Amino acid sequence: MMKSIFTITVLLFTCSIFSQKVVSGTIVDSETNETIPYVNIGILKQTLGTVSNESGKFEFEVQNDFMKDTIRVSSIGYKTISLVASDFIEKMRVDAVLPLTADVTELNEVTITARELKEKVLGNKARSKSLKLGFSVNELGNELGIKINIKHNPTFLKSFNTHIVLNTNTSLKYRLNIYSIKNGLPDKKIVNENIIFPIDVEKGDFSLNLEKYRIYVEDDIYCTIELIETPNEDDDIGFSGSLFGHAMIVRTTSQAEWEKVGTIGVGFNCTVKY
Repeated sequence: MMKSIFTITVLLFTCSIFSQKVVSGTIVDSETNETIPYVNIGILKQTLGTVSNESGKFEFEVQNDFMKDTIRVSSIGYKTISLVASDFIEKMRVDAVLPLTADVTELNEVTITARELKEKVLGNKARSKSLKLGFSVNELGNELGIKINIKHNPTFLKSFNTHIVLNTNTSLKYRLNIYSIKNGLPDKKIVNENIIFPIDVEKGDFSLNLEKYRIYVEDDIYCTIELIETPNEDDDIGFSGSLFGHAMIVRTTSQAEWEKVGTIGVGFNCTVKY
């Protein structure tokens, strides 16, 4: 009897192996051939995806059930690539280097008046030590954030702020993303370069200066933090949260669908000038 169970287990494990394919490669700039770090790669609207590492390399598994779905490759400053999963896997099998073409966009000019600008903090200012919110899974591309209401045009983002309840790895890198909004959810990134940073605070207030990025917004935005480096098994990070007033949004991996998480809100806010 035990032998039969063992045989069935082996067969199921073997079937599982053959029902998925591992796709890997390196993302490079089509002109310079330099590698592109922290590129989002994943199956559109599914929880299968990843982020290329600092050297532009990536690897993730694709089950056979998703071979007809679309894999999207996107990065700030480059044109997005979308391919059927089976075609993408074959392309990477033939040549494991994927070039992206630069997408040159002109920045809108902003007229700054002579008047002194006002300063305000917008978003969730939670500093709770008892309500700790963090990433739902340790998957690259996992994001969480909140909507920030913009009341003045233009509004300049001076800094991003949050309160850290617990952080066991102060060197792990994250990406701050700022999105426009469509149908109540994040749409397009509105920054022109990656905002990569470690959270170098174990407990207490954390602030990231955004002035050098010259980000100005005219409408409401979503502000999120994205996991772009794989944490160690025992790593943990928790942001202060609140129960009402600032609904949180999350997505599991790169290119996955966004979800709203009830009335729980993560304590993210921005210091702005207008």
